[in-house]
Amino acid sequence: MKETHSPAAEAAYAFFSHARFAQALSLILIGTAFGTHALRALLGIAGLTALIAAELVLLTLMLIARRRVVRWNVFVPITLAVFLAWTIASWFWSYYPRATAIGLASQLSFTALALGISASRDTIQLIRAVGDVLRVLLATSLVLEIIAGVLIDSPISFLGIKGNLVSGDGIQGIFGSRNAFMMISLIAVITFFVEWRTQSVSRQLAFWSLTGSAVCVLLGASPVGYVTALIVVLLAGFIAVLRKMEPGLRRGTEIAAVSALGVVMLVVWTIRNSVLEWLSGSPVLQYRLALWSEELRLAKMKLLEGWGWVGLWPRKTQPFTVMNSSSGDIHNSGLNIYLDVWLQLGIVGLALFLILIGFAFVRSWTLAVTKKSELYIWAPLVLSALLVSGLAESAAITEWGWFLVVLIVARSSAELSWRRTE
Repeated sequence: MKETHSPAAEAAYAFFSHARFAQALSLILIGTAFGTHALRALLGIAGLTALIAAELVLLTLMLIARRRVVRWNVFVPITLAVFLAWTIASWFWSYYPRATAIGLASQLSFTALALGISASRDTIQLIRAVGDVLRVLLATSLVLEIIAGVLIDSPISFLGIKGNLVSGDGIQGIFGSRNAFMMISLIAVITFFVEWRTQSVSRQLAFWSLTGSAVCVLLGASPVGYVTALIVVLLAGFIAVLRKMEPGLRRGTEIAAVSALGVVMLVVWTIRNSVLEWLSGSPVLQYRLALWSEELRLAKMKLLEGWGWVGLWPRKTQPFTVMNSSSGDIHNSGLNIYLDVWLQLGIVGLALFLILIGFAFVRSWTLAVTKKSELYIWAPLVLSALLVSGLAESAAITEWGWFLVVLIVARSSAELSWRRTE
């Protein structure tokens, strides 16, 4: 018997399965991920939660309608699934079950959003979507900073904009802090560079986008961002050199580079006390060292399993109130992704996290140096920026940072996986 569908069902299927809907939804989801700080300020936590819930519903309907083109065999990479499983399991021994439940809901929501658009869009489409979103958000940030710093000479407090454009103390844009603004600006530089090299946008748009994002990096005036930018530039140059080499020579060069990096890290670890003493004159570093010391002390109390996942730190929950009081300031993260993961998920969780990002980096790096198209350099450079800045910030494990990590993990797994089928 022939199956029949109502006109309404057919219209809904046509709407949710259309490529333009997938394109529009990807822009909305990426915009939500990068704009969480501004959206939280405008809509409140309840409004942001409702928005993400609605987006999850729309994403689910789109995936159902486009189920024939979604590559389900690489939908959730195994390393990501194992890390998330441990994160979820931490609720059972969590010191703060309610905060863990809220943190898990946020983490799984951003994971689902990233996996959904990764499964329905190819790599260049995702890069273009990220570029389009960042153009709008950075332009909006600059306009608001000009208003706050020049026109009204007053902060826009509810967005966290301090009006530092003229003073040169570092601007925040709509991202909450100068470090976040500078990191997102750096990711924009990488994205716009790839757009230019792949000729996916006009030369004029690429030029003005690169110029504007580079100016934003400078206006961020973040030492963390400057160091990260320098390392990203060095890695980009190294990738460019490797791409021109023969496979045999390339492999030897990579081994030599990794060996040299290992020696440098060993030397730095050996003289770490002298390095810390030399750097301790910086008030910013003193603040971080005090926080990291307290994090390490608490992490050792629950060495294997951790205190339980929360993601962003709740301000009125122990032991985070203890760390806030001991460091002399109020913050919502541990300012180091590795210590933060260790504190919340223990040594086991940290090991799983390192395996997750390690596999993603190796896969994305392999694609970048072996594939002809330059679009593949985007993933290792963005991931490097997140991991290097992760030594002094925790953006990579929550909201927009985690969204990008999952996106890169999923795309690198889809492009280079033993489960891949043609």
